[in-house]
Amino acid sequence: MNAPLSQFDISNLFGLPASERYTYFLTEVAQAGKVWTLCGDGGFVAFCDEEGHDCFPFWPAPELARALADADWSDCKPEPLELDVFMNRWLKGMAKDDRQVSVFPAPDGTGIVMDPLALLQDLEEELSQPD
Repeated sequence: MNAPLSQFDISNLFGLPASERYTYFLTEVAQAGKVWTLCGDGGFVAFCDEEGHDCFPFWPAPELARALADADWSDCKPEPLELDVFMNRWLKGMAKDDRQVSVFPAPDGTGIVMDPLALLQDLEEELSQPD
């Protein structure tokens, strides 16, 4: 199990450009075997992207998800998803339902919004890398 992230680590990670956070996400979730999202009384959180698609956010650690559990998501708590379930059920289902993925969004609103099958392909490539 990975050690919890310090506030310093959290600040530094959110300070990275979205593309670097994406790379970090791929590496960390492949190693940890899970992703994190936020879930509250109304279910899993989502927002509309600029094109009107439902967009679901995911983070590589619970502390990073918790950092965005404010304002509209103040009743939410980090919820883990096993990586195989995320890849085979969530991403494929989201693609079928024309939903998007927000990878490691930061409190300032930056992040990468993408097609779930593109993320699935990147995760498969990351998992196929030799240790």
